[in-house]
Amino acid sequence: MRGVLLLAGIYNLAWGLFIYNFPAAFVNWLSQGAMNEGSSLVTYQGLGVLLLAGVFIWTAIYFHKLGYLIWPAIFLKVAGGPWTYFILLDGLFTKRFAFHLIMNDLIWVIPLTIIALRWTKVSRA
Repeated sequence: MRGVLLLAGIYNLAWGLFIYNFPAAFVNWLSQGAMNEGSSLVTYQGLGVLLLAGVFIWTAIYFHKLGYLIWPAIFLKVAGGPWTYFILLDGLFTKRFAFHLIMNDLIWVIPLTIIALRWTKVSRA
């Protein structure tokens, strides 16, 4: 479980750094060239992803104490898709957005949910 959380942390750290440092490139890639400028909201999304990376890494280190933080992280992963679609892309759906949605949000929900359920079971025992 800790290995998956560390992997999630490193993965989100890389994405967060990319989004934060290159917001216009991120929006341009995601919109397949339809939008060329990233707003300050994209920078905030990058900061949010970096915060989530920190949560994953710290939770991996202090799993028994901080395991409850996985539940809000799952919510943020699920909420990330609609946020990106409605706020950042103004309802523009592209193949790259679908790829981003699956690889950065939805694919993590399953292992994170399993880990959160196991943490809940262990913490109650």
